[in-house]
Amino acid sequence: MARSGAEDIDRLRRDIDRALADKLDAERVLPLLARLARATAPGSEPWLYAHRHLAEMGVEHDPWRAALFARRVLQFHEEDDGAWAVLGLAQSLLGNYRYAARAYERALAIAPDNPWYAHNLGHLYDVALNRPQDALPLLAQATEAQTGEADIAASYAHALARCGKLVLAKKILKRAIRHGATADQMALWRWLDAGAPTTGESGPDPQRPADSKRKTKRRRARERQSLGD
Repeated sequence: MARSGAEDIDRLRRDIDRALADKLDAERVLPLLARLARATAPGSEPWLYAHRHLAEMGVEHDPWRAALFARRVLQFHEEDDGAWAVLGLAQSLLGNYRYAARAYERALAIAPDNPWYAHNLGHLYDVALNRPQDALPLLAQATEAQTGEADIAASYAHALARCGKLVLAKKILKRAIRHGATADQMALWRWLDAGAPTTGESGPDPQRPADSKRKTKRRRARERQSLGD
């Protein structure tokens, strides 16, 4: 597609903004973003906007392609924490855990107060890279910042148990899932209740890395299970 005029680009940008505001499915928004990316000059603001959203919205469906879009953004803006975080999530989904950790380290260095970056990096350290001690301060930071997020608390509890802090791990998890838990969180609770036995593995994975957008992430539907005292 040839580079479009300013009016066409502005109109397309408004269409995309409206689609995002209306929370349309990615299948309907991604083609608009691709058109905007093709219609604008590399490195321009609308080009970067298109590539950021292409990476974020497409990461679960096609993590390899999302990583490509994120790297294109980083070619022009190395300090874009969101692009580093999406790259980290994409590499996590592709199984490239060391690469993913390096990407999240960059994201967290740029935005050190972001609890999702801290959580995802800590979760990678604990479950994927067998570094639970390194995970603890990151997961503690994320849990303190997002006290209502059971997913984050579950990751923290998992790392605590692996570091021998079983009593605190059970306390953290029980408080987090008192109103309901996912199947993964209940499996984690049973593992903790059994004394967090070591079987050559790290124990049940409480969850996969979270969606790495700056402020929000999708919430899983919770299975309404409760713990006895």
